[in-house]
Amino acid sequence: MQQQRRDFLKWSSLFGGLALSPVNLSANMLKTSPIVSKWAGCNVNCGTKCPVKVHTQDGVIKYVSTDDEGDDSFDNRQARACIRGRSSRYKVYNANRLKRLLKRVGKRGEGKFMPISWEQAFDEIAAKMKEVKAKYGNEAFFITYATGTTGTIINRCTKGPWARLLSLYGGYLNYHNSYSTAQISNAMNFFYGGSFASDIATLRSAKLAIFFGANHVETRMGGGGVGYAYQKALEESGCKIIHIDPRYNDSMIGHCDEWIPIAAGTDAALIAGLIYVMIKEDLLDRAFIDKYTIGFSENTLPQDAAKNSSYESYVLGLSDGVEKTPAWASKITKIPERRIIQLAREIATIKPCFIEQGWGVQRHSNGEQGARAIATLACVTANIGIEGTNTGARTGSSKTYDIMGMPCDNPIKDSIPCFLFTDAIYRGKQMSDISDGVRGTTQLKQNIKFIFNTAGNCLTNQHSTIKEVHDILSDESLCECIVDINVTRTPSNNYADYILPDATMLEQEDFIRPSAGYYSNKPYIIYCQKAINPVGEAKPIYEMCLELAKRLGIEKEFSEGRTQKDWLKYLYEESMKKNPLLPSFDKMCEKGLVKFEPVKAAVALENFIKDPIKYPLKTPSKKIEIYSIELAKMQKTWKLKEGQQIVPIPVFESQREGILDPLKQKYPLQFFGYHYKGRTHSSFWEIPQIREANPQEIWINTIDAEQRNIKTGDVVQVRNDLGIIQGIAKVTPKIIPGCAVTPQGAWAKFKNGIDVGTCVNSLASLLPTAISKGNAQHSILVEIAKV
Repeated sequence: MQQQRRDFLKWSSLFGGLALSPVNLSANMLKTSPIVSKWAGCNVNCGTKCPVKVHTQDGVIKYVSTDDEGDDSFDNRQARACIRGRSSRYKVYNANRLKRLLKRVGKRGEGKFMPISWEQAFDEIAAKMKEVKAKYGNEAFFITYATGTTGTIINRCTKGPWARLLSLYGGYLNYHNSYSTAQISNAMNFFYGGSFASDIATLRSAKLAIFFGANHVETRMGGGGVGYAYQKALEESGCKIIHIDPRYNDSMIGHCDEWIPIAAGTDAALIAGLIYVMIKEDLLDRAFIDKYTIGFSENTLPQDAAKNSSYESYVLGLSDGVEKTPAWASKITKIPERRIIQLAREIATIKPCFIEQGWGVQRHSNGEQGARAIATLACVTANIGIEGTNTGARTGSSKTYDIMGMPCDNPIKDSIPCFLFTDAIYRGKQMSDISDGVRGTTQLKQNIKFIFNTAGNCLTNQHSTIKEVHDILSDESLCECIVDINVTRTPSNNYADYILPDATMLEQEDFIRPSAGYYSNKPYIIYCQKAINPVGEAKPIYEMCLELAKRLGIEKEFSEGRTQKDWLKYLYEESMKKNPLLPSFDKMCEKGLVKFEPVKAAVALENFIKDPIKYPLKTPSKKIEIYSIELAKMQKTWKLKEGQQIVPIPVFESQREGILDPLKQKYPLQFFGYHYKGRTHSSFWEIPQIREANPQEIWINTIDAEQRNIKTGDVVQVRNDLGIIQGIAKVTPKIIPGCAVTPQGAWAKFKNGIDVGTCVNSLASLLPTAISKGNAQHSILVEIAKV
């Protein structure tokens, strides 16, 4: 009724408040403008980047639909966006939308701001940049890791206008790794010499599929990417499907023959138990192991390796006196011994076997070891390099129809692990290559003093130990200026000195392509056709950077005389020189969505398996390194935190705040945040329609709930030594006993020191992993109680 009243008042004001007869009103209503439809894309970081069609009337978005071209066949399917992409207009017209520039007026972190003009903001930000450069040097500038505009060309978080601006201004401190894949990416580099994985479509040839912590359907739901391809491939393969996961996730619904619950962070122990059975029952492919790998057995170890340092010696207990029997593995993983034995026989004898892990396995404090262990399982069973197999990594893509980004030649090569940016604020000049994983230099030259945070919520919400991060960011003597660029107010931009309102992808022109690459069944590229003008005072970031470039004296070098569309045309036509399949720029702009013909699904390491001499790997040995030569060197030289270790082989390491940690006596439940269909990381939280359909809940097993007198719907608190979060309980058998979870990415909101926003990172440690210095945000021990 209120909406109808507002509509009536809107009509009344339109006609100057004059009283209109029903006949006159009807006549005027018949003169409404037609609906205009244009293509845009969902650019947040699920990896898919589905196209959306934006339907406007008189410059207002009326509704958003998705791809309706093609049909539902595997090789001609529609790239249909999920609920997140289709909710795009709710992000544009949101009560939380940034419509004006804001300058901080209270203490940093209080969230108190006043509106200012663009001219004032540009003048003051440029003046502060000049001051910081003169006082500290360019190493003091930093662009934070962020994922809010991945997949775009001009507005990408990296290699976009901010990176170009700072590069031309003298440079900035780089980062490496990501919050998503730090541990697995580094693990696969040491193991394979790079990140290699088969296209999900190769599942069609598999006879058995083993998924470790993989959840494509929820995390990458849209029909444009792997979520859809995963389901179709499994339907067409008819293979047996086994999911190994602490939680029964949506990917198992309708496409799972067996769910094997496992204690979180114990995958490497399971792998050791499986391979023990294979060794004892002579089920390994010894010829494959000897030809393509080093370090599994004593006879394939590097010459300088110690005796009994092979993986086989570890499994048999020759290195530490503990045989990794199924009984040993069962006590750790909580998987029955009998099932471990049966599973080992299945994996070793049913071929081809497709082995994949999601990114949850590696997000523990022992994540690198778990990731390498699952890859080892694929190797010892020779399930690599042939149709229907995978490397044990998360599935990859087949072909890239990429468009180059803006030229950005940063003269500074110093780089930090992205998760350690808060460390670099308060102890940057103490950080080194052997203690903190710094690259490009042996030791940092400067602390971070000026931060640009564009399209990101990792300043606080997606970081760890939020209360501690609050103290670091609130101290203005540490980081002297923080500029946040976003389309909405977030927990992170509460810590900004200036908040600049960005335009969404529906309000500007840009290219969008899947940030995870293209899957074989339908590669595509989207050209955003600009459906409406930016809301309020919002601007595209290219225009922001152009204005700052003028004030910094580098306008000519920055723009090269080009507008944003000029840059898009230039970058696209340069890309056409490498890919003749791309249509002309004018046709791309006109059509908006261009699909390409299906390609052959990529089989990871196919060439290496066919000819390892002609196609060697980029490891020191040129082979698959179950025993890593580089990690063996790091073991001797790196300085680690107490309790951390680096081991050349993928042993099971009892993780910090894991199943075997003595802290479990105080906090008996393992806890982590899973990626969720209602959000992509923390994006879309601000949309109430999605929150209503996908409520924030704290899952707890029926047995654990009964012991604590907790029922579904109860308000509960989850606590550890780092913080307390509060939320609504969901009692369910879909989580293994001894473990509880909540969807990650909820926005933190503190009341009396308690996070009532239910952000899991309020409980996560800032201590990075040993090898990659990544975020171990799934290693959390807690107690849960009803309020």
